[in-house]
Amino acid sequence: MKKIYNLLDTKKIERISFRTDINGLRAVAVLSVILHHAEFKFISGGWLGVDIFFVISGFLISNIIISELNTGNFKFKEFYIRRIRRIIPGLFSTLLITIPFAYWLLIPKTLKEYVDSLVSSIFFYANLYFRDLDFYNASGTKVMPLLHTWSLAIEEQFYIIFPLLCWVIFRYFRNFIFYILSFIFLLSIYLNSTTNYLVKFYEIQFRAWELLFGALIMILYGKVHIKHVEKIGLMTLLFSIFYFDDTMLTLNSIEPKLVATIGTGLTLLGNKSEIPFKILDNKFFMLMGNISFSAYLLHQPIFAFTRVAIKRNILTNSEYLYEVLIIVIVFLAYLNWKYIEKTFQNTSVRNLTIFVFLSMFILISFIFVSSQSNYFSDRFDYVPEEVLYYSTSSNIYPLTYDNSDYKFQESNCDNKIMSYRYCTFYNTNSSNRIILVGDSHANALSVSFLVELESLKSDFNLLFFPATAGRCILSQQSDTLGYVEECSEQFYNNFINLLNKENDIVVTFGRYNTWISDKGKRESKCEDCDHIDVITDRFSTISENSKHLIIIEPIPTYKIPVAESYLNKVNVWGTPVTKDLKNWEIAIQDTDMLFKKLNGENIKFVSTIEVFCNLKGENKCYASDENNLYYSDTNHLTLTGANLITNKVEELINDLK
Repeated sequence: MKKIYNLLDTKKIERISFRTDINGLRAVAVLSVILHHAEFKFISGGWLGVDIFFVISGFLISNIIISELNTGNFKFKEFYIRRIRRIIPGLFSTLLITIPFAYWLLIPKTLKEYVDSLVSSIFFYANLYFRDLDFYNASGTKVMPLLHTWSLAIEEQFYIIFPLLCWVIFRYFRNFIFYILSFIFLLSIYLNSTTNYLVKFYEIQFRAWELLFGALIMILYGKVHIKHVEKIGLMTLLFSIFYFDDTMLTLNSIEPKLVATIGTGLTLLGNKSEIPFKILDNKFFMLMGNISFSAYLLHQPIFAFTRVAIKRNILTNSEYLYEVLIIVIVFLAYLNWKYIEKTFQNTSVRNLTIFVFLSMFILISFIFVSSQSNYFSDRFDYVPEEVLYYSTSSNIYPLTYDNSDYKFQESNCDNKIMSYRYCTFYNTNSSNRIILVGDSHANALSVSFLVELESLKSDFNLLFFPATAGRCILSQQSDTLGYVEECSEQFYNNFINLLNKENDIVVTFGRYNTWISDKGKRESKCEDCDHIDVITDRFSTISENSKHLIIIEPIPTYKIPVAESYLNKVNVWGTPVTKDLKNWEIAIQDTDMLFKKLNGENIKFVSTIEVFCNLKGENKCYASDENNLYYSDTNHLTLTGANLITNKVEELINDLK
């Protein structure tokens, strides 16, 4: 018992002097992240570099706090001033550098996302911002300049909470610090094991165990002597960053993080005379370790803005582009470290305060002016207002769109299937209903139904099940990780029970070709089932329980966002965006075969090829023409485009009446 007590005792912990191996580990971490984000395939687990940083931070910060508490020299004010010196100058200088590039390169939609992330970065809640961001409708993560600040926000939140926790423990439970930290560590791991939702990637309660693991390793440091532990640690760490992939399932799993953090912890426990320390202690790793913070801050904006510039045809994607960019990152990181980081670590509090307030003034001024000017939308006066609108709103929704033109003026949104709420739109208390079911494509079409179904407004009520609910009903699939209520059998059965065979016309609209693909198979929420059979069975069941089933065939998809392509001058307004009709017909062959399996006199189809393709006998499909924008992005319709389909549906329903 005495040996265990001595092992876990924190009373004799002293401040650890500078360790070159830790600097080397920082280099490994930042190089892993940079090379991974540069899309080098050999380092598929490079994203785990962030987890390495977390362990190192927990190790060093706990040592500072506990050693100072032992000597009675710990002061909150001094601790937080040191944290400000270490983080704020490097961060704010990076944020200031990104402003002119954001103004120059980003369209209003992506500039708004940038400004929102800028606010969250300044006030250290970027992890919560990106947690709540609708990535489906947002720009891709690879072109978000400040996406990486989510990890910095977690560290800062830890720096705020952890000193307070340690102070309370030392004052009242000093002999139990290892046990208390271990309990929180295990609780955080338990939370990870019981949560499958994407939020755990961004929230501190699901990341605390990594930081606390570093703290627990620090308590054991110098007391545990295991032969070759540092060799095992470094090999384990390197294995993790080269072995694991970056699929969404892996990113949200705890196993890769466990391997990386255990490897880091074992390396930190090791003997400085061993081989791993000699590998980490060299000039290159020392340099990269010194500039690791600046390199981490700068790499994402540089990569993101470069990708945007390539997308806008400002730059060419050459063979050695990322190699050149990495050299630029290292050079700029060195300058930022030498002239910003080092300067403000040694300058007076007065100068530090002036820098912080001046930077805040510039950043907040830009944020304010951006929001007041609709994100400088006047820069794009060469396109119609409609193009600008749909470049920022790729999808439109019934409850948020301007309802002044709706033909169905009454609505009731108190209806529920389990916890899911849906709306009924109506003019009279008709027993006849049109029920639109589909994925995100059904959103714009539902608005179009409300606006265009003039001849049906007195005979039918409208119900909409779009997005996650609609796709789940039709395919039992969702791109959301973990359990999705709308994809449960109970939800589907409740929907079927909602149908009335005598009065309901069900209209379906979605990317069926994606649902039956391998991607759809991976996103299926049923176990030991054929995802195509599920789709076929569900369409058949819906047709059997409704008066008519109208299936709108999938619409052609495009390689680039259509509205955005006009803003970026990839296409000139007035020049139609088109694709080859034959290529699209080949792409949907499997979907056509699936539809042919559906038997039922009450099943009707609406051909979208007739709506959008071969309009001029050119064997082309049109996303826009000389005067009209039919698509907002690669696969979502504008109201103008949706109206073309609605008119076909209206004609068909009138024929069926």
